[in-house]
Amino acid sequence: MKDAVATAGTVASLVLLVVVAVPYLVVTNPEAPLSAYYAAGSVGANSVAFLAVIAAVVFLSGPRGNAEPDLVAGIAVVLGLAMVVLSLLWATAIDETLLFSFPPEAAWIEYHRWAVVALSAVVAVVAGVYAREVL
Repeated sequence: MKDAVATAGTVASLVLLVVVAVPYLVVTNPEAPLSAYYAAGSVGANSVAFLAVIAAVVFLSGPRGNAEPDLVAGIAVVLGLAMVVLSLLWATAIDETLLFSFPPEAAWIEYHRWAVVALSAVVAVVAGVYAREVL
């Protein structure tokens, strides 16, 4: 069961990484304020993406035997909680004026930040389940 949970954590971390990157890939209008959007707040969204990559590697290292499962569980929980906090700091710091300065075809960007927060919470929950399975 713990291998399945670790796999779920890896997948959730990679999905979070993709969701963070979606505006970079989809919004092609050069006048869209993407850099301001990602840099909002004191931490920005790129910190969440960075931690998602690390979390994917951490979740992979447990079942492969590269690290002790209890150490992996602890690191995964800390990373999951850190992603939730950082994504909340970023999402709440985005000014509404900035969101509405995107072109009309990118109106979905208003909900993107909350999708990042929700997926960060999923990673944190999976990390908690993994810790419970290991310990």
